[in-house]
Amino acid sequence: MAVHDPIQAAQESGHAGHEVACRDEEREVNPLHPDKPKTAEELAVFGGEPVIAPPHRFTWPRLSDADKAAVLSLLEKGETSYYGREGVLTDLEDFWSGRLQGRRVLGTSSGTAALHSAFFALGTAPGDEVLCPTNTFLATVMPLVQLGATPVLCDAEPDTGNIDPAAVAAAITPRTAGIVVTHLWGHPCDMTPILELARRHGLWVVEDCSHAHGASYHGDEVGTFGDAAAFSFQGAKIVYAGQGGLLASKDQETHERACLLGHFRVRCEQDIESSLGRYSGTGFGLNYRMHPFAAALAMESSLAMETRIADRARLLGRLAAGLASIPGLIPPATRPGCDRGAYYGFKLRLSGQWLEAGAEQVARALACEGLDVHPPGSRPLHLLPFFTDGSVPLRRAAPPIRMPEYKRGDFPVAEELWRTSLSLPTFTFSDEEHWVDRYCEAFEKVARHLPRIASRAEL
Repeated sequence: MAVHDPIQAAQESGHAGHEVACRDEEREVNPLHPDKPKTAEELAVFGGEPVIAPPHRFTWPRLSDADKAAVLSLLEKGETSYYGREGVLTDLEDFWSGRLQGRRVLGTSSGTAALHSAFFALGTAPGDEVLCPTNTFLATVMPLVQLGATPVLCDAEPDTGNIDPAAVAAAITPRTAGIVVTHLWGHPCDMTPILELARRHGLWVVEDCSHAHGASYHGDEVGTFGDAAAFSFQGAKIVYAGQGGLLASKDQETHERACLLGHFRVRCEQDIESSLGRYSGTGFGLNYRMHPFAAALAMESSLAMETRIADRARLLGRLAAGLASIPGLIPPATRPGCDRGAYYGFKLRLSGQWLEAGAEQVARALACEGLDVHPPGSRPLHLLPFFTDGSVPLRRAAPPIRMPEYKRGDFPVAEELWRTSLSLPTFTFSDEEHWVDRYCEAFEKVARHLPRIASRAEL
């Protein structure tokens, strides 16, 4: 008769099954060894008492009274749509223009829309190659495909996870038009060599700042380095709008072309100063306007951002210090001269016995202790079918488009980062400090049982 494996059962049955596999709240005995009582030292995955019960579940955002009042005020005034630069959208754009050294800014319906607008406005055309990180979210790259360009993926730096300038330099060809960088998990990319490469080869640079609101590189805020920058205000970000984004442009023409792509008529008439204004009546085909409710939420959370950044830095610094004291755990590194700002995502690296036990097995054991911990959700792009199949049926009844055919092993640093990392909550509020300490306690408990997790001898 097969012995019940709670870790395997959790993997096969998903989150709900995982809860059952970790512990049975109604029983006072170890389900694997009914003759033995549960103990605090025994791992919960083996039937012991969890460190945190009921399990901790990180939630974001916490809507404030100010958030709710801002949206309710718009409802009461009947401001349910904007056609140009008006209302709270004006306040939001002015706020971010002030942060970003006076750049022209444009509220958008999402961060993805802001990226698409940037690529379009900078002249990305069919046949162009654009150098991109493989270690990023899909939105950094996929709008390029709609413009007929080819994303050329590049490997990551081992400490920050950001695009490696050396990999960028090696990938430049005569067809290269630009570079897009992601300030991953809030850590700024190494912009000095990237900007020098762009200058030398005549390339544009787009910054994806979706993780990095308020982050800075040697004293200057991200979003002020490239030819354009995109911010996401999606609900999981420190500045949240439900869905929303922002484009910041270095020059007037880029701003005007972005307006034409997604902000026809009134906004174009307001903002376009050149001969492109003759096309304001139709625009160039899309509607990327930000909803007033989204703008109101983004404005309120922008005003609260600095306080939340400071609180998050303090709590995640405490978490990092606690975990760094446990052999084999490597908290996120921050380079000298860099500030993570919003610090979107706390990625813990595993080494030594933690890896011998297996990242997925460790994540299951930690989850059974009541932690909201899991392997990273986004694998490197070159491991996804769009980038491995070689050809993609992008358009119905048309020949598949040809794409670079990547394979496992092409970008070993990004793969290693993904394989050896765990995602932890981005604790932000003062009342979460006790959770930080309980998480460290749970990691210490699991550390004492790593050989047993690796062997699973008693299962």
